[in-house]
Amino acid sequence: MTTLGKTMFAILSVAVLIGGTLALRSKPEPLPRAQLTSAQVAELQPAAKPAEPPKATRAAINPDAGNAEKPEDPELEDGSGS
Repeated sequence: MTTLGKTMFAILSVAVLIGGTLALRSKPEPLPRAQLTSAQVAELQPAAKPAEPPKATRAAINPDAGNAEKPEDPELEDGSGS
């Protein structure tokens, strides 16, 4: 066997050994979940808040509301592109 053959054999042997170890390892057992008492559950839940009435909002006042038919920028609407 040549040196290259021995090297390839060693690399493949290590790869098979690692692959077999990973395939046959045991899976960890799931941790049991702790049970909470009713007092602990009550501590975790937030206190109920009373419902607040909706607040009134003002309508926006626009000083140019009466001039709706007049365009704001007539230079952009002439179509000249400049």
